[in-house]
This record gives sequence, structure tokens and C-alpha cells, in this order.
Amino acid sequence: LQGIAVLNIPSYAGGTNFWGGTKEDDIFTAPSFDDKILEVVAVFGSMQMAVSRVINLQHHRIAQCRAVKITILGDEGVPVQVDGEAWIQPPGYIKIIHKNRAQMLTRDRAFESTLKSWEDKQKCELPRPSSQYALQPEIVSEEEAAEINQFGRAAGTLIHRIRETAQLHHTMEQELAHAVNASAKSMDKVYAKSKTTEGLSCSLVMEMVNNGKALHNETELLLAGKMSLQLDPPQKDELTGALANVDLQLRKLAEIPWLYQLIEPSDDEGQLLEYSKRTRSAKFRLVSKLKKEKNNKNKETRGNMGLPVHQWGTEEVA
Repeated sequence: LQGIAVLNIPSYAGGTNFWGGTKEDDIFTAPSFDDKILEVVAVFGSMQMAVSRVINLQHHRIAQCRAVKITILGDEGVPVQVDGEAWIQPPGYIKIIHKNRAQMLTRDRAFESTLKSWEDKQKCELPRPSSQYALQPEIVSEEEAAEINQFGRAAGTLIHRIRETAQLHHTMEQELAHAVNASAKSMDKVYAKSKTTEGLSCSLVMEMVNNGKALHNETELLLAGKMSLQLDPPQKDELTGALANVDLQLRKLAEIPWLYQLIEPSDDEGQLLEYSKRTRSAKFRLVSKLKKEKNNKNKETRGNMGLPVHQWGTEEVA
């Protein structure tokens, strides 16, 4: 006998089961980590510990108890290890008792096997990506660059028309300033990169197309609301024509596989855009009607203010 091991769980030294089993027999109960019972096992040497990791040996069981008292005799200390921490214990007494409980994590191999089977099944059932969701290349081809250049010209014309209109209608400047600046900035990046010999990066193109599409949608929503009532016919026609040209170029870019998903709206996005148009238009029509009724009422009130005080009614007082 070279030592003893006092166990509270059926695992020691990286997973070795020194108790030798997990079932109940005629003498001992089944070991458990939550029964407040300690298992005491004899250790006969390093060879026994090494072989126990490979073969499930029936170890020498000493006792199962709720408290252990170890007496160290002699003049020299003995090596002691607790949860990986080792030291030399001088002669004396060591008493081990149950103190309290704590929540611990444990490995569930059955659950791991079930989870792995489910993940493998999900991988097999994943649909293959269709051709319209092609992988994004790194560099734009010459044919794609020509289409992108046409879109950039159309977006630049739209930005120019918006800035011209904003000089007379500050509401448009407030509503579209962020979208115009973002689109213009991304276009500058693309055109600066196109002048180099490295080729045009697809990520820069996607940023420009995304910002151009956002500018198109924001302008379209604005024209569907109050701005349609404030713009002169020539201004409105110029903006509408620029919008139509951007929309045409976007549809051409949608034929490029790696830009299709970015340009074509999903069902939810399309429904949201239509709903925004309707709500904006109805809201602005309602506001205009309320303002008109309020102005008419104010005119009538000012007209009645010429009456003597004793002839005032509730409306004049209010």
C-alpha cells in the first residue's frame, strides 16, 4: 500500500474511476457525487494508476463513509494532493467531512452524441445555394465595370438634381442629406480605385450600390409625400426622370449574380416600402387638410373679432 484516495466523484487523474464501477453491490452502494458519502480507495503504485486508465480494474475498496479521519504518525511528513494542489503534510490529523454543495457542470456523452447526429442531419438537409446567390469575386470584370459605370452616372445625375432642388426647398436637404452624402462618398471611393491598376474591388462596388439604392428609395418616398405638392412641374419631372434612370440601372445590375441579392428586395422589404409610401402620402394629405381647416377657422375668428365685446360667443373667447 502506497497511499489512499478519498473520492467524492467517480473520477480521478483525468477520468480514471478508482472505485472500479458505478453500480451497487452486496457491500457498497453506487457511488454518487451528491449523496454526501465519500469513497476511500487504496493505491498500490504508479503502475496501477497507469493501467487503470486503460483497463477498468476492480480496485481495492476500503470504505464508504460520511467522515474520514487520517492520522499521520512518525517524524516525517507525507505527500498530500487535493484537486491538483500538492504539499507535504507534517504529522498530525486530517479530517475530511462534507461541508456544502455547489452547482457543477458535467459532461453528458449521450447528449453530445444526439447533438452531433442532429448537426450532421442539418448539414445534409441544407439546400444548395442557387445560381442567383453566387459567391462574390474579389475583382470586377470589364463587362461588369461598364454596367457599374452606367449606374454611377445615373446616381450622380440624381444627386445633382437633388442638390439643385434643395437650394429652393430646404426640406429636401434635411430629409436626404445623409443619403446623398453616403452615396457620394462611396462613389468617390469607387472612381478613385478605378483609376489605379489594381482593379475595382467588389466590396467597394457593393457599398456604392447599396448606398445608391438607399438614396433611390428615400427620394422615392419623399416624392410620394409632401414634396410632390411643393415642387414645380419642371423640378418634379427632372427628379422623376433621374429616379427612373437609377431604377433602370439597378435592374441591369441585378443581372450580375453577386449583386442580385443586394438589389432585389425581399417580400418583406417590398411590402414595407409600399406601406411607407401609402402612410407618408396619407399623413401629408391629412396634415394639409387640417392646416387648411385651421387657417379657415382663424380667418373667421379674426373677422368676428370686430364685434363688440358683449356680442362675443364661446369661439371668440376661446
